[in-house]
Amino acid sequence: MSTQHPPRRLLPAATAALSLAGALALAPPLAQPAAAQNLTTAWQNGAFSVDTGGVVSRSDVVLGQPNTAPAQALPLGNGSLGVAAWAANGLTAQLNRSDTMPYRLSPGQVQIPGLAAMTTAADFSGHLDLYDGVLDESGGGMSLRAWVPANKDELVVEVTGAAPGAAETANLNLWSGRSPAASASGAYGALAQTWADNSQSGSSGQTFGAMSAITAGGQNVSASVVNSTQVKVSFNAESDGSFAVVVAAPKWTGGDAISTATSLIGSDPTAAASGLLAAQAAWWNGYWANSGLIEANSSDGTAQYMENLRTLYLYYEAASMKSGAYPGSQAGVADMFAYDEDQQDWYPAGYWLWNLRGQIAANLSSGDFALNLPIFNMYLNDLPAIESWTGAQMGGLSGACVPETMRFNGNGYYNGGDNTQNASCATASSPSWNAENVTSGAELATWIWQQYLDTGSISFLRTYYPILQQTATFLLNYQSLGSDGYLHATANAHETQWAVTDPTTDLVADQALLPAVVSAATLLNTDSSLVARLRTAENQIEPYARAGQSSLSTLLNSQPTSASAVSSLDAQGNDVIADSYQPSATVRNIENIGLEPVWPWGVIGDDTSVNGDNLTALADRTFQYRPNVDANDWSLDAVDAARLDNASAVESNLVAVTEKYQGYISGLAAFSTPSDEPYIEQSSAVAAAMDEALATDYDGTIRFAPAWPSGWDASGTVAIQGGSKVDVQVEGGTLATAAIQAASSTTLSVRNPWSASGGQAEVVNGSTGAVVVAATTAATFSVPVAAGGTYLVEQPSNPTTSLSFAQVTGTQATAAKHLGPVQIGLGPASGNAGLSASYNDVGITADNNTGPGNYDGNGSTFSETALTNAGAGPGEQIVSNGVTYTIPNVAAGTDDNTVAEGQTIDLSGSAAALGFLVSASYGPASGGGTITYTDGSTQTYSLTVPDWFSTGAPSGGAVAVNSAYLNTQGNTTFAHTADIFSINVPLTSGKTVASVTLPPGSAVASGTPALHVFALAFS
Repeated sequence: MSTQHPPRRLLPAATAALSLAGALALAPPLAQPAAAQNLTTAWQNGAFSVDTGGVVSRSDVVLGQPNTAPAQALPLGNGSLGVAAWAANGLTAQLNRSDTMPYRLSPGQVQIPGLAAMTTAADFSGHLDLYDGVLDESGGGMSLRAWVPANKDELVVEVTGAAPGAAETANLNLWSGRSPAASASGAYGALAQTWADNSQSGSSGQTFGAMSAITAGGQNVSASVVNSTQVKVSFNAESDGSFAVVVAAPKWTGGDAISTATSLIGSDPTAAASGLLAAQAAWWNGYWANSGLIEANSSDGTAQYMENLRTLYLYYEAASMKSGAYPGSQAGVADMFAYDEDQQDWYPAGYWLWNLRGQIAANLSSGDFALNLPIFNMYLNDLPAIESWTGAQMGGLSGACVPETMRFNGNGYYNGGDNTQNASCATASSPSWNAENVTSGAELATWIWQQYLDTGSISFLRTYYPILQQTATFLLNYQSLGSDGYLHATANAHETQWAVTDPTTDLVADQALLPAVVSAATLLNTDSSLVARLRTAENQIEPYARAGQSSLSTLLNSQPTSASAVSSLDAQGNDVIADSYQPSATVRNIENIGLEPVWPWGVIGDDTSVNGDNLTALADRTFQYRPNVDANDWSLDAVDAARLDNASAVESNLVAVTEKYQGYISGLAAFSTPSDEPYIEQSSAVAAAMDEALATDYDGTIRFAPAWPSGWDASGTVAIQGGSKVDVQVEGGTLATAAIQAASSTTLSVRNPWSASGGQAEVVNGSTGAVVVAATTAATFSVPVAAGGTYLVEQPSNPTTSLSFAQVTGTQATAAKHLGPVQIGLGPASGNAGLSASYNDVGITADNNTGPGNYDGNGSTFSETALTNAGAGPGEQIVSNGVTYTIPNVAAGTDDNTVAEGQTIDLSGSAAALGFLVSASYGPASGGGTITYTDGSTQTYSLTVPDWFSTGAPSGGAVAVNSAYLNTQGNTTFAHTADIFSINVPLTSGKTVASVTLPPGSAVASGTPALHVFALAFS
């Protein structure tokens, strides 16, 4: 990244650590089944029984109120067309594609204003149905189903319950700065625009474009051009109150927009919705049937929340990645689900490989291998251009230096600049963010090798082998052999250190890539001379640089270490893996480079020792003393913890990063707050970490539940090497099911799940129960398997099939989910309607009219402008402590809050908690109130609210709004922050609230604490 932008992140390459990692358990042993009679298994008749639809539906995104804000948009997509939909102006949906280069311009936004009768109805509800890939909403007697068909680049909106024959419209819009050709003919209106990629350095000269066209199903359908950036379709609802709106947005490089749309859409506007939906459900149901799912549960709901994020990731990835299109994510951004017109956080023509690493890994472990092909195909297609770039920018070297920030057409120009402006793989740019980051190609190549290992597809390996070949060739050519017998180079430690000696990223790239290419070339019977060079180089890889725990900038081994020196460092136990042999060099980005050997490169596992050097212990120390803990939405701390069998760290890191960075009700993350775009990388890291914690075989040895949190139950399936899968169930800390579904005939290595506690393991045929491996206490053992066979790893004293059978199933979500300050979905509507009748104080004024205000008894008030700048303007929604509040939608200088004096507020809702949006004047202010339920029962509660000048959160609550200044009389401002807070009061499960009585407080007066309530809302 350039110095003008916040530094970004890295990406891995899943590799098969072919020779270094061992297999002994270092995690606490799994519990012995003392109460085995209480365990259940989903294994029956040779198969793992999963109610796929039930499990997937647990993660549906539920709307208890309209998602009226653009940032509350819910995603739909088919891999090449993505849509972000929200309930503004009835329904608003932005269309997005990944092939509208170089700026990734949106094809447009569609609005259906007649749906406002539904989205403003008191009984509005909705949910994103993940199993069928459909958005369902209803209210006011109307309903809609919206989806992007799996086989067509169009958005379909089917509506029922409109007034029979009612006049309806739907608009298709672009915005200022865009110059489409607007056209209309008969029932179709279209906006189409093309451009040439010829204005940036490294441009391709290709023609790109964006087109969208709208039509409707109903009576008297006609389209018209409204202006240069808007077309409209007008129609009447059918006599039964139904109608449809269909918007096409195919790949576009020019032509006749109307005829193209007519041909693409065909009869869809008038076709039976049931038939269209059946085809949609069939594709998505098939996708889920072939994806590895995980159901997770814990008493505090944390495991369920992580399960939801993982399932949502699998949905979003499938909705944004399709072979043949460019990858649907760049720089970790979920571009396909953008809601903010053409806003882009990063260089939209470029790809950051580092930020795709979580996605690639999660796609592999979930068995969704096809989702990686858009990534691999782009780099393969660009390989000749990458080689040309390498020769020109890297001193004439042959091979491929894959630019970390690579323009989509295969060069390292960044943001349109030349090679002196932060280009990647360009020595003339050095020192800079990625100028000499030379290992992105090795990372890509090892991901490809891992996908071969996981699928066993020789044809796949043959297709993508040129990437392995050319990245290895470059790496050998870039490094030089020193007099000490080791390979050396000056390069970047990714973005963390620039142009330093022997960065750790180079060393692990050599360790992982060289043996992988040797194996690949041998399998394909090619490149014998390259193989010879690689085998020589494998013995010339330098040991890691080591730094002190207390001073990560102090090098402890200034020269490549001898075995005795390493043993000495190990014995002291005060060292960690350094970023490079220049650890004191300036640190530029927040990346844990010392943990790269653990993941994604996989050259240090949970029991790795080389020549007496305990690398696992070294990696454990490196993790413990890592400089960046849960830093940014791309943090992969939980994945590292899983590789090191650190179950407690898996749990704590997953929770910490999610609470910090999940910024959207869709489950997507925010790089910063507020953020213009949603990010997919955080949920991909959750998915990858959960898979790694439940099962791994990165070094060829299968581990069951190596790092699964002790308080979480789990039932799930993880893909392993050779196209095989493992099924794992953990209940109460006990491994209940450990099954293998073999896709090829081979011999597998399995780690004994109970060896650390001295327990025996045996392997039996999953269908017949015949013993395949006799009882053993060995730490690892070999299992001969046949293609299509299933196998159970079990304790002889407690066979899996002796457990009670219970299918893995689930119930469709009916409410929003919460984790600390973040949430998935929206809870019931705010209680402001009832509260507004009790407003008795003017707490917010305009900066140019402060006279009406008196928040504190001295005439001071919140500034409407300052609140708006803080994201809390009139009528705006804010999320605090997991609850969505609506700021009072009243004019400045009018009553806008209730000073609590025992008022009873009518409201209705059933939820986990009731949220209070509050602040105090001359506070803190405290008091107790009563919640009354519809069954007549009551519940008491108490609030202690900080003064509005306080910047500290109340106990158990949060700072909801922090405004920069406040207003005083005379139209003047006072330079002191003014805060509003949120406090949640837990509600009785299963009951419906009828009213809430506020605490008996004091009226506003100078020097007297008063408790002000701005909003009430259900979680």
